[in-house]
Amino acid sequence: MADLKKCEHAPCSCIAPAGKNFCSQICEDSKKLTTLKCECEHSGCKGHGI
Repeated sequence: MADLKKCEHAPCSCIAPAGKNFCSQICEDSKKLTTLKCECEHSGCKGHGI
């Protein structure tokens, strides 16, 4: 079993898919932005609306 790795977009609390650094293209595109909340579409993300 592969190690679970958190999405590298700081406000995001999702787990990135195996072999990826981000959980979604939205988070990957946001990596250069300083944001206080996450805009990914995953309903379980605790970074929404922070």
